[in-house]
Amino acid sequence: MEEAAPTLSPQEARRHYQANADKQDAQAWYEDEAFRVLIACSDFALANDVLEAGCGTGRLAEILLRDHLPSNARYTGIDIAPAMLARAGKRLAHFAPQVTLKPGDVTLGLTAGTAALDRVIATYLFDLLSPAHSRNLIGEFHRILRPDGLLCLTSLAPETSDGDTTILTQIWRLVQRRWPWAVGGCRPVELRPLLDDKIWKLVAHETVSPRGLTSEILVARKVRSDGTDGNHQH
Repeated sequence: MEEAAPTLSPQEARRHYQANADKQDAQAWYEDEAFRVLIACSDFALANDVLEAGCGTGRLAEILLRDHLPSNARYTGIDIAPAMLARAGKRLAHFAPQVTLKPGDVTLGLTAGTAALDRVIATYLFDLLSPAHSRNLIGEFHRILRPDGLLCLTSLAPETSDGDTTILTQIWRLVQRRWPWAVGGCRPVELRPLLDDKIWKLVAHETVSPRGLTSEILVARKVRSDGTDGNHQH
Protein backbone atom coordinates (compact mmCIF):
# COMPACT_ATOMS: atom_id res chain seq x y z
CA MET A 1 0.00 0.00 0.00
CA GLU A 2 1.31 3.43 -0.93
CA GLU A 3 1.73 5.20 2.38
CA ALA A 4 3.43 8.21 0.78
CA ALA A 5 0.78 9.04 -1.81
CA PRO A 6 -1.35 12.06 -0.87
CA THR A 7 -5.00 11.51 -0.05
CA LEU A 8 -7.93 13.90 0.10
CA SER A 9 -9.52 14.44 3.49
CA PRO A 10 -13.18 13.38 3.74
CA GLN A 11 -14.15 17.04 3.61
CA GLU A 12 -12.08 17.61 0.48
CA ALA A 13 -13.49 14.48 -1.14
CA ARG A 14 -17.03 15.63 -0.38
CA ARG A 15 -16.41 19.02 -1.99
CA HIS A 16 -14.80 17.48 -5.05
CA TYR A 17 -17.49 14.90 -5.73
CA GLN A 18 -20.26 17.33 -4.91
CA ALA A 19 -18.89 19.64 -7.60
CA ASN A 20 -18.12 16.89 -10.12
CA ALA A 21 -21.01 14.45 -9.79
CA ASP A 22 -22.02 15.06 -13.39
CA LYS A 23 -18.66 13.73 -14.61
CA GLN A 24 -18.57 10.44 -12.74
CA ASP A 25 -20.30 8.24 -15.29
CA ALA A 26 -17.52 9.05 -17.77
CA GLN A 27 -15.35 6.62 -15.80
CA ALA A 28 -17.24 3.67 -17.26
CA TRP A 29 -14.38 3.09 -19.73
CA TYR A 30 -12.25 1.54 -16.99
CA GLU A 31 -14.89 0.61 -14.40
CA ASP A 32 -17.24 -1.56 -16.46
CA GLU A 33 -14.83 -4.46 -17.01
CA ALA A 34 -14.03 -4.57 -13.29
CA PHE A 35 -17.76 -4.47 -12.50
CA ARG A 36 -18.33 -7.41 -14.86
CA VAL A 37 -15.70 -9.54 -13.11
CA LEU A 38 -16.90 -8.51 -9.65
CA ILE A 39 -20.48 -9.47 -10.45
CA ALA A 40 -19.43 -12.81 -11.92
CA CYS A 41 -17.64 -13.72 -8.67
CA SER A 42 -20.13 -12.47 -6.07
CA ASP A 43 -23.28 -14.64 -6.29
CA PHE A 44 -25.61 -11.65 -6.11
CA ALA A 45 -28.54 -13.89 -7.02
CA LEU A 46 -28.27 -15.27 -3.47
CA ALA A 47 -28.08 -11.87 -1.78
CA ASN A 48 -30.95 -10.40 0.23
CA ASP A 49 -29.35 -7.49 2.11
CA VAL A 50 -26.71 -5.47 0.27
CA LEU A 51 -24.76 -2.36 1.28
CA GLU A 52 -22.66 -0.33 -1.15
CA ALA A 53 -20.24 2.11 0.47
CA GLY A 54 -19.45 4.97 -1.88
CA CYS A 55 -22.35 4.22 -4.21
CA GLY A 56 -21.72 7.27 -6.38
CA THR A 57 -24.35 7.84 -9.08
CA GLY A 58 -25.79 4.34 -8.66
CA ARG A 59 -24.41 2.90 -11.89
CA LEU A 60 -23.38 -0.44 -10.40
CA ALA A 61 -26.53 -0.56 -8.27
CA GLU A 62 -28.70 -0.22 -11.36
CA ILE A 63 -26.95 -3.17 -13.01
CA LEU A 64 -27.34 -5.30 -9.88
CA LEU A 65 -30.99 -4.43 -9.25
CA ARG A 66 -31.95 -4.85 -12.90
CA ASP A 67 -30.08 -8.01 -13.76
CA HIS A 68 -28.67 -9.84 -10.74
CA LEU A 69 -30.30 -9.27 -7.36
CA PRO A 70 -33.53 -11.04 -6.34
CA SER A 71 -36.65 -8.91 -6.75
CA ASN A 72 -37.08 -8.78 -2.96
CA ALA A 73 -33.45 -7.92 -2.15
CA ARG A 74 -32.79 -4.79 -0.10
CA TYR A 75 -30.10 -2.41 -1.33
CA THR A 76 -28.59 0.43 0.72
CA GLY A 77 -26.21 2.94 -0.84
CA ILE A 78 -24.06 5.40 1.11
CA ASP A 79 -22.14 8.33 -0.32
CA ILE A 80 -20.45 11.39 1.10
CA ALA A 81 -21.70 13.76 -1.63
CA PRO A 82 -25.41 14.70 -1.77
CA ALA A 83 -25.12 15.44 -5.49
CA MET A 84 -24.05 11.85 -6.12
CA LEU A 85 -26.98 10.54 -4.08
CA ALA A 86 -29.37 12.78 -6.01
CA ARG A 87 -28.19 11.25 -9.28
CA ALA A 88 -28.41 7.75 -7.79
CA GLY A 89 -31.96 8.46 -6.61
CA LYS A 90 -33.08 9.39 -10.13
CA ARG A 91 -31.32 6.40 -11.66
CA LEU A 92 -32.77 3.93 -9.16
CA ALA A 93 -36.28 5.41 -8.92
CA HIS A 94 -37.77 2.38 -10.69
CA PHE A 95 -36.47 0.16 -7.88
CA ALA A 96 -37.58 2.51 -5.09
CA PRO A 97 -39.21 -0.08 -2.78
CA GLN A 98 -35.93 -1.99 -2.59
CA VAL A 99 -33.58 0.98 -2.29
CA THR A 100 -32.39 3.15 0.59
CA LEU A 101 -29.86 5.92 -0.09
CA LYS A 102 -28.08 7.65 2.78
CA PRO A 103 -25.51 10.44 3.11
CA GLY A 104 -22.54 9.34 5.15
CA ASP A 105 -18.80 9.53 5.74
CA VAL A 106 -17.59 5.93 5.87
CA THR A 107 -14.40 6.99 7.67
CA LEU A 108 -16.55 7.65 10.74
CA GLY A 109 -17.96 4.11 10.81
CA LEU A 110 -21.17 2.51 9.59
CA THR A 111 -24.60 2.48 11.18
CA ALA A 112 -25.58 -0.99 9.92
CA GLY A 113 -26.14 -3.55 12.63
CA THR A 114 -23.66 -6.29 13.46
CA ALA A 115 -23.97 -9.33 11.15
CA ALA A 116 -26.86 -7.64 9.31
CA LEU A 117 -25.80 -7.98 5.66
CA ASP A 118 -24.85 -10.72 3.23
CA ARG A 119 -23.03 -8.53 0.66
CA VAL A 120 -20.92 -5.43 1.19
CA ILE A 121 -19.62 -3.60 -1.89
CA ALA A 122 -17.01 -0.89 -2.29
CA THR A 123 -15.83 0.03 -5.77
CA TYR A 124 -13.17 2.68 -6.33
CA LEU A 125 -13.43 3.77 -2.70
CA PHE A 126 -10.27 2.43 -1.09
CA ASP A 127 -8.17 4.25 -3.68
CA LEU A 128 -9.48 7.45 -2.07
CA LEU A 129 -8.93 6.52 1.57
CA SER A 130 -5.86 6.83 3.74
CA PRO A 131 -4.28 3.54 4.89
CA ALA A 132 -5.64 4.04 8.42
CA HIS A 133 -9.17 4.73 7.18
CA SER A 134 -8.94 1.69 4.88
CA ARG A 135 -8.01 -0.65 7.73
CA ASN A 136 -10.78 0.73 9.92
CA LEU A 137 -13.36 0.38 7.16
CA ILE A 138 -12.41 -3.24 6.49
CA GLY A 139 -13.00 -3.86 10.21
CA GLU A 140 -16.44 -2.27 9.93
CA PHE A 141 -17.25 -4.36 6.87
CA HIS A 142 -16.34 -7.50 8.80
CA ARG A 143 -18.57 -6.41 11.67
CA ILE A 144 -21.68 -5.80 9.57
CA LEU A 145 -21.38 -8.88 7.35
CA ARG A 146 -23.13 -12.07 8.33
CA PRO A 147 -21.00 -15.19 8.66
CA ASP A 148 -20.47 -16.48 5.10
CA GLY A 149 -21.26 -13.00 3.74
CA LEU A 150 -19.18 -11.69 0.86
CA LEU A 151 -16.98 -8.62 0.71
CA CYS A 152 -16.93 -7.34 -2.89
CA LEU A 153 -14.21 -4.82 -3.74
CA THR A 154 -12.59 -3.12 -6.71
CA SER A 155 -10.01 -0.35 -6.87
CA LEU A 156 -7.32 1.07 -9.09
CA ALA A 157 -4.25 -1.14 -8.73
CA PRO A 158 -0.52 -0.48 -9.07
CA GLU A 159 0.20 -3.77 -10.87
CA THR A 160 -1.48 -6.50 -12.87
CA SER A 161 -1.73 -10.03 -11.50
CA ASP A 162 1.49 -10.79 -13.37
CA GLY A 163 3.36 -8.00 -11.58
CA ASP A 164 3.43 -5.64 -14.53
CA THR A 165 2.73 -1.91 -14.29
CA THR A 166 1.07 -0.45 -17.38
CA ILE A 167 2.17 2.85 -18.85
CA LEU A 168 -1.23 4.42 -18.18
CA THR A 169 -1.16 3.29 -14.55
CA GLN A 170 2.29 4.83 -14.17
CA ILE A 171 1.06 8.10 -15.65
CA TRP A 172 -2.00 8.06 -13.37
CA ARG A 173 0.21 7.59 -10.30
CA LEU A 174 2.45 10.48 -11.31
CA VAL A 175 -0.51 12.79 -11.88
CA GLN A 176 -2.12 11.79 -8.59
CA ARG A 177 1.04 12.51 -6.62
CA ARG A 178 1.47 15.97 -8.13
CA TRP A 179 -2.12 17.04 -8.78
CA PRO A 180 -4.45 14.73 -6.78
CA TRP A 181 -7.51 16.83 -7.66
CA ALA A 182 -7.01 16.04 -11.35
CA VAL A 183 -7.95 12.41 -10.73
CA GLY A 184 -10.41 12.99 -7.90
CA GLY A 185 -7.84 11.94 -5.34
CA CYS A 186 -7.87 8.33 -6.57
CA ARG A 187 -4.56 6.45 -6.54
CA PRO A 188 -3.63 2.84 -7.29
CA VAL A 189 -3.65 0.78 -4.08
CA GLU A 190 -3.37 -2.88 -3.08
CA LEU A 191 -6.50 -4.43 -1.58
CA ARG A 192 -5.18 -7.88 -0.70
CA PRO A 193 -2.91 -6.75 2.21
CA LEU A 194 -5.96 -5.29 3.97
CA LEU A 195 -7.43 -8.73 4.65
CA ASP A 196 -6.54 -10.93 7.61
CA ASP A 197 -6.58 -14.54 6.42
CA LYS A 198 -7.81 -15.68 9.84
CA ILE A 199 -11.15 -13.96 9.35
CA TRP A 200 -11.48 -13.75 5.56
CA LYS A 201 -11.48 -16.54 2.97
CA LEU A 202 -10.46 -15.38 -0.49
CA VAL A 203 -13.06 -16.26 -3.14
CA ALA A 204 -11.71 -14.38 -6.15
CA HIS A 205 -8.75 -12.11 -6.81
CA GLU A 206 -7.70 -10.80 -10.22
CA THR A 207 -6.92 -7.69 -12.21
CA VAL A 208 -8.18 -6.20 -15.45
CA SER A 209 -6.57 -3.44 -17.52
CA PRO A 210 -9.09 -2.00 -20.01
CA ARG A 211 -7.32 0.50 -22.26
CA GLY A 212 -4.23 0.06 -20.09
CA LEU A 213 -5.51 1.21 -16.67
CA THR A 214 -5.35 -1.60 -14.11
CA SER A 215 -8.05 -2.38 -11.55
CA GLU A 216 -7.99 -5.04 -8.82
CA ILE A 217 -11.07 -7.15 -8.09
CA LEU A 218 -11.29 -8.96 -4.77
CA VAL A 219 -14.10 -11.04 -3.31
CA ALA A 220 -13.71 -12.57 0.16
CA ARG A 221 -16.01 -14.51 2.46
CA LYS A 222 -16.32 -13.72 6.16
CA VAL A 223 -15.12 -16.78 8.03
CA ARG A 224 -17.60 -18.18 10.54
CA SER A 225 -16.80 -18.26 14.24
CA ASP A 226 -16.06 -21.99 14.00
CA GLY A 227 -13.22 -21.16 11.61
CA THR A 228 -14.86 -22.55 8.45
CA ASP A 229 -15.49 -20.54 5.31
CA GLY A 230 -19.05 -21.75 4.86
CA ASN A 231 -18.78 -22.20 1.11
CA HIS A 232 -21.98 -24.21 0.97
CA GLN A 233 -23.52 -21.37 -1.08
CA HIS A 234 -21.48 -22.45 -4.11
